[in-house]
Amino acid sequence: MDADGRLPGIILLGSEGDEQARLLAERTGCTIHHVQGDHLALYTAESYCEAFLEAVSGMLPAIVLLPHSSMGSDLAPRLAVKMGASCITGVEKAHGRSFTRSVCSGRFLSDIIPLTDSVVVTVVPGASPPYAPEACEAGTIEKIPSTRRSSRTRALGVQGPLHRDSALRDAEVIVSAGRGVGKKENMALISELASYFPRSAVGGSRPVCDLGWLDYARQIGTTGQTVGPKVYMACGISGAMQHVAGMKGAQVIIAVNTDPEASIFRVAHYCIVEDITTFIPVLLEELNKG
Repeated sequence: MDADGRLPGIILLGSEGDEQARLLAERTGCTIHHVQGDHLALYTAESYCEAFLEAVSGMLPAIVLLPHSSMGSDLAPRLAVKMGASCITGVEKAHGRSFTRSVCSGRFLSDIIPLTDSVVVTVVPGASPPYAPEACEAGTIEKIPSTRRSSRTRALGVQGPLHRDSALRDAEVIVSAGRGVGKKENMALISELASYFPRSAVGGSRPVCDLGWLDYARQIGTTGQTVGPKVYMACGISGAMQHVAGMKGAQVIIAVNTDPEASIFRVAHYCIVEDITTFIPVLLEELNKG
């Protein structure tokens, strides 16, 4: 929405995307500003920032929303500086011009009000339900050829991982480990518990992957994979928003943590205050009895 209170619009950047623009217009009823150019086929912060400013030329957007992804986190501060706007990242809720985000690994919530006319915000994926309006008239599509080409950077290509692990996406039960498992040797308990269930997988939070206890292909969260299994068991995970965004779509969430105030308990359906080295062996013993 711009500073004059006009309805929100969606800016779509890329070399193609006609079908995506059509679907966005039909499903949201918003005006789609489709900025096109061969130099926008691959993302660079410089080219996307210039193309965005070209699309909003003559307007002052009151709020610019970007996903809290690696690309959004890269683009948002640059865009804010160019616009003379505030920049608020990792937002989970919005109340008019007030934005809420988690701080201190999700232990506290911070309400932030920008003091500038414009604000650039990155929104945590999955923080709110998908936009599902009632039947509405399709919005219009405005095609904007981009002429402002970046001169200092050029994208050379995109290289994906050599091996893509689909186990997390296909699993019905995911047993996930956080730093609270204590040490790498305790990962054997996580694997043993996961192996008890058919169609299961082992996942983890970013700290566990950073420590080398688990491969990055198993990371769950905004910088890893997004999952929605039938059962998600979080073992020793504090509940930082980056991790929760990747697993809050699970049908049943079970959290095991020694800290009764852990943020993960805010989204869990079943909360167990216990050390995993005590709880998992007892759980396995009971499961074996059955």
